[in-house]
Amino acid sequence: MIITDIIWGKISIKDKETVELIKHPAMQRLKKIWISAYGYLFEQKRSSTRFEHSIGVYYLLKHFNADFAEQVAGLIHDISHTAFSHVSTYVLQDKWQENDLHEQFQHEFIIKSGLKDLLNKIGFDEEQLLHTDKWSLLENKLPDICADRLDYTIRDGLHLQILSRQDADKIIEGLTIYNKSFVFGNKESAFLYSFAFYLLNLQHYGSATEAYFNHNFGSLVKRAMQKGVLNTGDWFLNDVEVIKKIKKTKDKEIKNWFKKFNNNLVVYEDREDPTVILSKKIRVVDPKVIMPGGEPKRLSEVDAVYKRLMEEYLATHQKHELPIKYYYKSK
Repeated sequence: MIITDIIWGKISIKDKETVELIKHPAMQRLKKIWISAYGYLFEQKRSSTRFEHSIGVYYLLKHFNADFAEQVAGLIHDISHTAFSHVSTYVLQDKWQENDLHEQFQHEFIIKSGLKDLLNKIGFDEEQLLHTDKWSLLENKLPDICADRLDYTIRDGLHLQILSRQDADKIIEGLTIYNKSFVFGNKESAFLYSFAFYLLNLQHYGSATEAYFNHNFGSLVKRAMQKGVLNTGDWFLNDVEVIKKIKKTKDKEIKNWFKKFNNNLVVYEDREDPTVILSKKIRVVDPKVIMPGGEPKRLSEVDAVYKRLMEEYLATHQKHELPIKYYYKSK
């Protein structure tokens, strides 16, 4: 199997069991679930799918010789992701906490999709694969880095032209493993990655546009569920199928609401005269760097520029609140 990827170029996957997993309908479904629902609907540059991300996480783990079980865990880590990514969390948050939503549906989805049978046939217990605490290369907590965080940062960085092809290569070449965790072997690669993560959070993940979309489109979808246009099971279709169901509705409010997501919409941050104040994600990385002749240290400990960058970002983002101004341009 050959897969062309924005990070790795042409990926050759020869392992029959891995190929079988990738071809499974549960994995193929992820091809139509975009990492950024906003990116799919409005900003075509952010076109990475959950499938591409899952392949990228798997291949990064394989590249660094992680155990095969951890590679498989990386491949399926997003398997039960709902349509429109984190918009579903907003819609269903009255009923579930974010983690509970993911954990509750993950095991159920693997069983219903038939993926459990394939995993068992290959020799894996799906319960063990889903315990991400067990896989220190695949997942860990901020401010550290992991395969999941590395892949989506580099992937989005390339799509949004925050990173060049050479930058991406330098980041990967700078990675190494220490005590079963990803660290950097040099300060330059660590800074390149961390600065890209900083810009992505500042300009995209924590932006006014993204917050507005998640809130406003989430409200639209919540109404669609209340009116019976959508049901909980629809979240396990894909973005394209759910959009089609919304467009077919006869509910005039939903139809008019949906039409408002167009290029006439202007959204930006305004602390003095906001239209609305929404919640904001605040995330920073501070990866460990192996310094010559010593133990790994945080990038902020060995790079004064990054330390100041982090301090200024955190000082100006103490509250998870984002004041947003929006309006529609005159036609």
